[in-house]
Amino acid sequence: MSAPSGIKVPPALTAAFASAQADAADVRALVFVIEGEAFTHLTTLKPSGSYKDDISLLAPALPSPKMPASFAYRLDTKEGGRYEWMMVTFVPDDAGIRAKMLQASSRAGLLKALGANFKHDWYATNVNDLTPAALAAHLSHMSAPPPLTASEAALAEVKAAEADEARRAALDADLIAARKQAVVGLTGKTSLGAGVQAALEQAAKRSDDGWVVVLQIAQAGSGIELVTSSACEPAQLAFKLPEKQPAYVFYSFPTPPPPAPAVPAPAPAVAADRNTFHASEGGARPAPVSWAPKTDEPASTEGDADGAAGAKDAEAEAGERASPKAEEPAPAPPTSAPAPETKGRVVFIYWCPAGSPVKFRMVYSTTVRSIQQDARDKAGVEIAAKIETSDLSDLTDAQLKAALPLRPTHAASLPTPSSAASSASPARFGAPAPSFSPTPAFGGAFGRPMPAKLPVRSATQIPLPASGPATPVGGAADEDDDSKERIKSAFDAFGPRVGAGASGGFARPRPAGRR
Repeated sequence: MSAPSGIKVPPALTAAFASAQADAADVRALVFVIEGEAFTHLTTLKPSGSYKDDISLLAPALPSPKMPASFAYRLDTKEGGRYEWMMVTFVPDDAGIRAKMLQASSRAGLLKALGANFKHDWYATNVNDLTPAALAAHLSHMSAPPPLTASEAALAEVKAAEADEARRAALDADLIAARKQAVVGLTGKTSLGAGVQAALEQAAKRSDDGWVVVLQIAQAGSGIELVTSSACEPAQLAFKLPEKQPAYVFYSFPTPPPPAPAVPAPAPAVAADRNTFHASEGGARPAPVSWAPKTDEPASTEGDADGAAGAKDAEAEAGERASPKAEEPAPAPPTSAPAPETKGRVVFIYWCPAGSPVKFRMVYSTTVRSIQQDARDKAGVEIAAKIETSDLSDLTDAQLKAALPLRPTHAASLPTPSSAASSASPARFGAPAPSFSPTPAFGGAFGRPMPAKLPVRSATQIPLPASGPATPVGGAADEDDDSKERIKSAFDAFGPRVGAGASGGFARPRPAGRR
């Protein structure tokens, strides 16, 4: 068999090493040197003491201190009933360059030809290295731990702590018995044990002091068994959980009862209708029709008396048409107080302590969603918050409050359109509005409250401007003269006449800016 350097390992050398392995008790070392183009078995050394002391026998066995050589050195330790071996490569510093290169390049071929698993591989460059002290230093260096950085050392400590915890858990009787639990996979085929559904229904209700339900996977089968179901304050929740096993916890956080709903006051009775102004009648007010001049003293003629009587009849008829019959208010529906709140704020807690076995963590983590769905479907539990922790310090009163969503407390105090509409009866068209509103109505510009409504006066209460002297009744000629005078006065009201000429006619003023 040839090596990369061309140095061959003859079959006689491999046979000598095989016989030495078979009778290793009488062999301490085999010496191999390169002669010509092949390795040669130079000699075999017998043991005279321990392997640490016999290392000094190697240097005297060489023909020259400057000659490179390889030693198959037997140790005193055994593995599998056979002695262990160590390869010692001796290449002195004062050896020739060709001898150094041949020894270095032929070493791998020698190891492959011998076919033995050498425990150690030692290099020596001086005769002083082949001493018991040097061998002891080499063995202590090989058994020392490798140099580690700070992060690698911390990781090694964590692994050592986990190994110690695993050995301790393997000797724990409780954990050994709990390992017999059936593994529940992602199929969700879990069945609730005795009392579990009733306990979940109790946890779904509102509680004044809090209620806790602790569930675990049964040791036999794939069911869920009840561990604890009792009243519990938030400060005592951590003491209700198991120390070494995971668990599912449904905790109903203490919720005070809702305040009694305010019963709305009955709507005020609708006032009787008054003789008010109605647009459907056109706003017309009955008045006597006459061309007679208006005087301070009423006329005593018979015609005036008839006109006054007719005016009263017309005013009465208009009042009857303008004032519809008062409608009776519809009875208000009976108000009943809403039912008090019965649902509680439930916090689901997946408790998985750090010391629990890995198998438990896998089993409980694959059943979390299944147990939540069963609680919703079978017991009506409404989960408000979820917590997954392995530290009891995360289950304090403050942490539980922070996990729960905020509940609005100011919505009941804000007015709504429905409540505003229901608090007052709908006003009919033309009915007078109250002079003062106890609560400002919303809906002004940019959210500002609308101002209080002022009282509306009827058409009969609004004074009319004083009229001028009436035109006396005359002939047709007088009417033509009167019409011309009124037309002239109307044109004079727009300004002086422009371009009227000598004819005395009327002309339209020129527009401004025209020439």
